[in-house]
Amino acid sequence: MKPKRKIKKLLISLICLILVAGIGFGAWYFFGHKSSDPVFVYDFNYIGMTEYWGDSQESYGPVSTSNIQTVYLSDTQTVTEILVGPGDTVQKGDLLMTFDTTLSDLQLERKRLDVEKLKLQLEDAKDYLQEINSMRPMVIPEPSDEPDEPEEMNLGSALTSPYQISNQTAFDGSSPELALICWLNDTTLLEPVVFDAVRAKAEEYQSKNEETHKTAASSLEESSATEESSVTEESSITEESSVTEESSAGIPDDSTLIEEESSSLITEDSSIPDMEDSSTPSDEESSIIPTDPLVPAVEQFYVIFKVTEGNMSLAPVTTWQGMLVHYETDTQSYRFQFFDASGISDPTLPPLDTPQEELPEIDFGSGYTAAQIAEMRSQQEKAIQDLEFNIKMAEADYQIMQTEISDGNVYAEIDGTVVSLLSPEEAQMNMLPLMKVSGGGGFYVECSVSELQKDDLLIGQEVTVNNWDTGMVYTGTINSLSDYPVTDEYYSGMGNPNSSYYPFTVFIDESADLQAGSYVSVMYDTGSAENGIYLENPFIRTEQGKSFVYVRGEDGLLEKRFVTTGKSLWGSYTEICSGLSATDYIAFPYGKTIRAGAPTQEGDMNDLYNY
Repeated sequence: MKPKRKIKKLLISLICLILVAGIGFGAWYFFGHKSSDPVFVYDFNYIGMTEYWGDSQESYGPVSTSNIQTVYLSDTQTVTEILVGPGDTVQKGDLLMTFDTTLSDLQLERKRLDVEKLKLQLEDAKDYLQEINSMRPMVIPEPSDEPDEPEEMNLGSALTSPYQISNQTAFDGSSPELALICWLNDTTLLEPVVFDAVRAKAEEYQSKNEETHKTAASSLEESSATEESSVTEESSITEESSVTEESSAGIPDDSTLIEEESSSLITEDSSIPDMEDSSTPSDEESSIIPTDPLVPAVEQFYVIFKVTEGNMSLAPVTTWQGMLVHYETDTQSYRFQFFDASGISDPTLPPLDTPQEELPEIDFGSGYTAAQIAEMRSQQEKAIQDLEFNIKMAEADYQIMQTEISDGNVYAEIDGTVVSLLSPEEAQMNMLPLMKVSGGGGFYVECSVSELQKDDLLIGQEVTVNNWDTGMVYTGTINSLSDYPVTDEYYSGMGNPNSSYYPFTVFIDESADLQAGSYVSVMYDTGSAENGIYLENPFIRTEQGKSFVYVRGEDGLLEKRFVTTGKSLWGSYTEICSGLSATDYIAFPYGKTIRAGAPTQEGDMNDLYNY
């Protein structure tokens, strides 16, 4: 009996062992395969850079010719006859071609008025700059030496749902400034269900706003009709002046009429409650997730996704990313592109409470601080600079139009040879000169350089010339640099408007296709490149004040890696001081498969932006 009993215990132990192993294998298989979808990672070279020319400067100037002539056709010109051919030798004054033009004197006058309008805008801008320069900054007294008891920071309420969409109907996603605000829990993934909910809100708000505009227009028409009716009634009352006081006593007085009219103007919008604290999502708001992809909705909308520290409504924002989202109705999917939302304030935040304590006296002055005035001055100087540039461009267009409308004949301006002749169709399609006559010369561009970089330019230095009209880029050389600053009011570089600028001339050989009188930009380097690691902002996330990225580790699995960041470039890139290299593969840090330890696969950038 004892051996049988031992065999029985052994069998029971063996069965238990098999069951435990089976359960473990099943759990491994289920959870391992459930999360086996790979995460796409992208080569750093596509989403970052390792250097930038921080000291690169740009100027612009008009094109002039030397012993070379190019003939361009505008959209309003039709060639009637070409009198020369490739290789023909011509002399100055020879007739090269004739054309008809549909350009009218009225169009020319409109272009002249455009130039005058820009000049008036420039004068207004300069007057406003003088107002800014005369502003007296607001002076805030320094706090007393007595230490104040620290107050606990009000962090608001916590976001417990996956996301919350602002219920301020004015922000309906129709433009970047009116983008919908979607507050995300830091554990929420940007899945299609979130985009569905935001799209539904955009449709709801835009429809409501459109209905409001229609109601306002209808009320305005009714008001006009009421005024006409009141004039008719007044005439009738004048004719019936014999009405007794007892009859007139039954007519309501003006105050009663005003009260009734006011009550009749109350619409359903008046019952819409103001937005409560954005940290308290309502049950109705959290459940708006359309299940039917065929529900009519807007095909594109602007949204700003934000994440806050600790998911608290009044805590510092760690993510503030703007997206223009497109809904593809045929594939029922989304694609998006980023936009810079750094200058857009959060409309969901409640107004700051004004302390009810006695404050020290403040010299408000202009109402702006010294830093704000400096920023306003900088922006206005940039606006003036842009207007000056636009005036130059408009004047150049006007002069070219004057040449076209004055005569239908094109004459040789130099003694030379016809080195290029295209058909009118080919010339207009490719934005190339119809004819080029050369006497062995080239093109010149008159530019300017700031006094701060003047000593860094050298005669013979190569520069990059960009033709804005065609997009063509040419290499030129500096052949002169003046020791005297420019005096032309509208002639400066694209750098600091407070600096003096010195003219320099760039030469481009005859192989370029440029038009006399047009404007081009010139890029010149006044220093060496700054090396470093710079990564696009959307690939960087922040957690409790620390920045991190998701990268492919040495084992091929996804790794959450904290990095040290530095300066920001153009609002699009951030310097990575440590934690990342140019050989890494980085994942977009949002999506349902993003987690440390996930398998990775190299992806295509086109797939990312067609999410």
